[in-house]
Amino acid sequence: MRSFIFYFLVLTMFTCTPDDAKIEKKKNETLIKKQVELADLKKQQLAINSKITELSDEIAVLDPESAIKPKLIAAEELSTQGFTQYLNLQGVINSDNISYIAPRNGVGGYVKQIYIKEGQVVKKGQLVVRLDDKIVKEGIEATKTQLSFAKNIYNKTKALWDQKIGTEVQLLTSKNNVEALEKQISVQEEQLKTFLVYADQTGIADIVNIKVGELFTGISAAGPQIQIVNNSSLTVKVDIPENYISKIKQGGKVVVEIPSTGQTFNTSISKISQTINSSTRGFTAECKIPTGINLKPNMSALAKILNHTAKDAIVIPVNIVQSDEKGKYVFVMGKNEKGNNIAQRKSITLGPLYGEDIEIKNGLIAGDFLITKGFQNLYEGQLIASK
Repeated sequence: MRSFIFYFLVLTMFTCTPDDAKIEKKKNETLIKKQVELADLKKQQLAINSKITELSDEIAVLDPESAIKPKLIAAEELSTQGFTQYLNLQGVINSDNISYIAPRNGVGGYVKQIYIKEGQVVKKGQLVVRLDDKIVKEGIEATKTQLSFAKNIYNKTKALWDQKIGTEVQLLTSKNNVEALEKQISVQEEQLKTFLVYADQTGIADIVNIKVGELFTGISAAGPQIQIVNNSSLTVKVDIPENYISKIKQGGKVVVEIPSTGQTFNTSISKISQTINSSTRGFTAECKIPTGINLKPNMSALAKILNHTAKDAIVIPVNIVQSDEKGKYVFVMGKNEKGNNIAQRKSITLGPLYGEDIEIKNGLIAGDFLITKGFQNLYEGQLIASK
């Protein structure tokens, strides 16, 4: 035990030098001195404030016009209310039912007749264009002539075969020629049908950019030659920033505004993409448009997606929130010990912002009288008067 004490004293001698002890002592003396000085100043402040109040009251009695006049303000009593925050995004009207008509033969041909006009209602399966099929028809007629000749050869060969004249090979060859030509005609007739172009869905002939005599392939340098649009199942397609991916859910409420028509309607998110676009760093969401709303594909839309809602919230105008090194604050109307109206500073915690209003999470309660006008340059305890 004595050895331990000895080593401890030696260690203390080496680690705590006289200079260190002096520095520590001086530090403590300075701290005590400043604490005493601060306490004295606070006492002086209280005494000065008390004296100022006393003198102000005495002066007000002797000379009412020289009394400190309260600052005029406007105040509103706070109450809880519903608060909603929307995510405002640009969108576009989209249709999945846009049909680009193309020739069924895969090659196209020159237009012989057009049966529809732009803007016309078209039914699924309706004939819209007939292509020039002259060459195919001529080919069918030529094949039919060959078939007639082949049938005559077959009939004569069979008659001779029945009389035991000729060979079986001759009979089978003539029969095979007939069957081959019949099959060829069947193929040509099916090919002839491909020169008839039909609508593959019901809708409006939105584009008919083709004339008789022109080559129809389905698309030209100017775009689709025939386009049919069905507006019965339109959607609003919106690009959403990646940082909102955890807040956007399928079924979420959406308010859609159409700037060009002034229409507004409620809907919900029906589809959310499962990938992030590498270029925009966002994802897409689609909202179905209710039936009966007359819109067109590619129209601009404003989608307001519900992002936050609170039932009983304290909401104030964002323009009256002030800030300094201590944080965000507002002024409310309070009372001093004499019952006079004074400004009281309230530190606040901000919540979501939407438009010109902001939700207050902490610092204000229902019943507080919030100073909404004349709050600039107010200070704690300043006399105020409500307009």
